[in-house]
Amino acid sequence: MARENKLLKVGDRAPEFALPDPLTGEVVKLADLLGRPLLLYFGRGTWCPTCRTWLGEIEKNMAELTKRGAGTATIMAQSPASMRTYLEANRYPFPVLADASREVVKQYGVYVRANFESINIARPANFVLDRQGTIQFMHIASIQVEHASFSEILATLDALA
Repeated sequence: MARENKLLKVGDRAPEFALPDPLTGEVVKLADLLGRPLLLYFGRGTWCPTCRTWLGEIEKNMAELTKRGAGTATIMAQSPASMRTYLEANRYPFPVLADASREVVKQYGVYVRANFESINIARPANFVLDRQGTIQFMHIASIQVEHASFSEILATLDALA
């Protein structure tokens, strides 16, 4: 069951960010990704098996996202250096960005300071933003193995069309 976001709600403007792509060193801003609907995924880190599975789910659904005119990006609560080896071996057709300071994770209300399964990382979370960056859907996991269903995400994107 999804957790409540105590900072943001559907209808709010998504917080701006500028984060590095660990492979290219390029800084990617939210503004660079808008102009079309956007699926934004927050993950614990590239070391997390559940997050790796979800990255694969996003990749598997790229055709459906593209058909709906949507882009996608992932933000990991991890340093660029610690992500690089994994991302070199596992190339994704979307940006996987590093939030080493956890500032963006905190702004989006998905930060975990400490609980029984996590310390100083992000809860897995999915946000769907419209072309202007308004939050249209969000799902924040209660536990690390929980994710939104792609049918919910695609239905939200269909409603934006």
